[in-house]
Amino acid sequence: MRKKRYFQKLYNYEQETNTYLIDVSLDDYDDIYDDWDPSPFKKRDIENEFNEFIVDSSDDIPFNFGISIVLYLPESKKDTQKEAALISAYNNFYQYTMERTRKQILSIHKKTLSYLLLAVLMLSLGYFFEWNSDIVMMQVIHEGIFIGGWVFLWEFFTNIFILTRDLKNEFKLYKRLYEADTRFIYK
Repeated sequence: MRKKRYFQKLYNYEQETNTYLIDVSLDDYDDIYDDWDPSPFKKRDIENEFNEFIVDSSDDIPFNFGISIVLYLPESKKDTQKEAALISAYNNFYQYTMERTRKQILSIHKKTLSYLLLAVLMLSLGYFFEWNSDIVMMQVIHEGIFIGGWVFLWEFFTNIFILTRDLKNEFKLYKRLYEADTRFIYK
């Protein structure tokens, strides 16, 4: 028998749907909403603590498994209109977060392209133009052009291999949360 991994011990599993359940116990529907946001329910922000819990829990579970958010509430609080408003606010929040992350990725791509162009320009200037001069200032400028070219090249590779990958993983995580099934269980 294979040893259970830590997430298999922490989260309930539904075999028929290949889904792990992220269980959240609430006292009221308002527990999910940000207290400082005066917007109507459908547009309200999600509480930071709730968001962090959901994101951390989703991050624990590998992407080859589905997730479902299960909200436990007291039976006396049951209200189908508030359920619909909460699901709408949840979806709006993660849709907005996905869009913001997508914009960050596009911004990184633009910066990456400009870093590459600047690196090629500066390194070409340094390599292909003769700088034989006894003037110290000209030698400093020549070295500065080389250093600047290598720094921009470094930024290019950092953006491609680190920043973009991290943002794409973040986008996948938010998309997963956006697409997750949300259920209500009353006790």
